[in-house]
Amino acid sequence: MSELILTVDVGNTATTCGLFEEKGFLKALFSFKTKQVVSSEELLVKLKGFLDLYGLTLKDIGGLSLACVVPPLEDFWVELGTRWLAKEVVVASPDSVKMPIMLTYPPEVGADRLVNALGGWKKYKTSLIIVDFGTATTFDCISSEGAYLGGAIAPGIFLSMEALFRGTAKLPRVDLRKPPSSVLGKDTISALKSGLIYGFVGLTDYLVERLSQEMETTPLVVATGGLASIIAPFSRTISKIDPTLTLEGLFYLWKDRLA
Repeated sequence: MSELILTVDVGNTATTCGLFEEKGFLKALFSFKTKQVVSSEELLVKLKGFLDLYGLTLKDIGGLSLACVVPPLEDFWVELGTRWLAKEVVVASPDSVKMPIMLTYPPEVGADRLVNALGGWKKYKTSLIIVDFGTATTFDCISSEGAYLGGAIAPGIFLSMEALFRGTAKLPRVDLRKPPSSVLGKDTISALKSGLIYGFVGLTDYLVERLSQEMETTPLVVATGGLASIIAPFSRTISKIDPTLTLEGLFYLWKDRLA
C-alpha cells in the first residue's frame, strides 16, 4: 500500500481527519471534539487510537496537510507531524493556498475557508458559493476564473441555539435532526425548531442571492460542514451537499505544494 496523506481540519467545535490515498480516494475518516491539549504526544495517542480502528499504523502516513482555526493547537499538530511522524507538514494559509485571494487583508481569512475554496474550485471548475455550516456559518465565493473573492460570516446554528438557551430562563435545547412539520409552531419546541432551521434557511438563501448578484453570475452553491444536512434539504439555492469538501481541499493543498 502506498503512503497515505493525513488531512486535519481543526475547527472550533470538532477536529475532523481524513486519510487519502495518492489518487485522492478517502480511505479513512474520523473526528473528535476539539479541546485544548498539553502536548503533541497527547494528539499522537489519540491519532494512534483511530488508526487502530482502520488497521493502519503511523508508518502508513506519508505527510500531513493541516487547516487550523484554533491558534494554540496549530503548533502541536505541526510538531506531531515533524517530530513523531518525521514527515512533511503543509499548513493552509494565504501563502500556501495557490489561488488568487482578492481580499483587502488576506492574512485575516480563516484556513478552513481557504481550503474550502481550493477544494471547490479543483472539483467543480466553475463559479461557486460554498456554504459551510459549522460553529460559524460561512459563505465563500469563487469566481469562474478560480479566484477567491471573499464572502460572509454568520453565527452557526448550534451557537445560536446555545445563546438562546443560556440567555433565557425557560427555552430548552432542542434536537434539530428532526425538523418541525410546519413553520407555524404550536408549542415551544416546534417554535424553536422552526426559528432555528427555517430561519437559517432564509438567511442562507438571502445571502446566496445577494452574493450571486454581486458576483454577476449564477454560481453553483455547495453546502458542507457538519450541519449541512439539516439546512440544505429546505434551501432553494443549495444545489449539492459535499460533506468532505474541506478535507479534499487539504488533499489538493498537499498535491499543489510542489507546483
